[in-house]
Amino acid sequence: MKIFLFILLLSLLSSCKNETPFPKPKSFLRVDLPEHSYKKYSDDCNFKFEVSTLAKVINKPNTPKSQCFKNIIYPKYNASIYCTYVALDSNLFPYTEYSRKLAYEHTIKANGIEEVQYIDTTKKVYGTSFNIRGNVACNYLFYLTDSSSNYFAGSLYFENVPNYDSLQPVLEYIVKDVEHLINTFEWK
Repeated sequence: MKIFLFILLLSLLSSCKNETPFPKPKSFLRVDLPEHSYKKYSDDCNFKFEVSTLAKVINKPNTPKSQCFKNIIYPKYNASIYCTYVALDSNLFPYTEYSRKLAYEHTIKANGIEEVQYIDTTKKVYGTSFNIRGNVACNYLFYLTDSSSNYFAGSLYFENVPNYDSLQPVLEYIVKDVEHLINTFEWK
C-alpha cells in the first residue's frame, strides 16, 4: 500500500509542470467570398453600369426618383455604396473638390490614401478613386464625370465599427466590384 501511495504521489507531482498560462491571440472570423459575378444595371437615370450580383441597387430613401441618388447595398456584408448623381451646369470643379476634400478628411486616422485616375475617352468617362487604408469611416470614394454635364460619385461604408484588419478581405472584395462598376460605367 505504501508503494502504491508513493507511486501515485510521484506521478501527481511529475505531471504538474511549472508553466505560466498565457492568453490566446486575438482571432477573426473567416469569411468565404464567392467568385465575382455581375449584372447590368440601368434605369431612367443618365447612366448605366454593371453591379455585383450580391448587391441590390435601391433609390436613396426620402429622395425623389428624379434625383437619381442610389444606394448599392451588400446585405450579407453590412456594406453600402452611397451614390450621388448631379446634372452639371458648367460647375464641375466644386464637386470634384468636394470629393477630394471628403477623402482627405480621413487623413487623421488613415494609414494612407491612394488616388487612381480613370480616363476612358471612348465612353467619355473620367474620374478619380480614393482608396483609404486604416480604421476610417469610409474606405473607398470615387467620382466619375464626362467633364461637362454629368457627375456621379460613390462612397463605400460598412455599417459597423471600423476595424481595418478584420474588414480587409471583404473590403478588397467590394473594392474589386466597385472598380468593375467604374470600368463598365457609361453615360446614356
